Amino acid sequence: MRINLLLLVFITIFSINTFAQEHEKEKKNLLTVALGYTYIPKASTLDAEEATGIFVPTIGLDYFRRLHPRWEIGIMADIELGEYVVFEKELNRENAVLLTAMVNFNLSKHINFLAGGGMEFEKHKNLGIIRLGGEYVFKLPKNWVIAPGVFFDFKEGTDTWSLSVAIGKEF
Repeated sequence: MRINLLLLVFITIFSINTFAQEHEKEKKNLLTVALGYTYIPKASTLDAEEATGIFVPTIGLDYFRRLHPRWEIGIMADIELGEYVVFEKELNRENAVLLTAMVNFNLSKHINFLAGGGMEFEKHKNLGIIRLGGEYVFKLPKNWVIAPGVFFDFKEGTDTWSLSVAIGKEF
């Protein structure tokens, strides 16, 4: 009787542990906050007379949903915190907001390639955008991640690139 009871307890504990491990692997959502800088090579400050290139601080909020072990879809929302002029296009830009729908391909456990498109919204003129990028993901305890990344935005002659670090949680 004692052996049966011990066997039942052992099987129950093993089953709960196995279920918990499987459930932990099924995290399909990722929410991150990203901090970085965007470089606009054909722009400059408002008081400049020619394009010298400018770095603009950027804050982002990203959400991704895993569809397959290697594929995710998501939305990236960024705001450029600054004012600048793109001389070649005669564009004034102030605190532009970028919204992009993205597809994420997980090349490996740590390396992601991203591609998508969307819009850059700004009070003077809205621009269409195509975004390509990559991230290196560091998995941390309790489903936290840190992901430094580089992104290229192609937008009507004012192409930019950015470096960022995203901090987020899988759930």
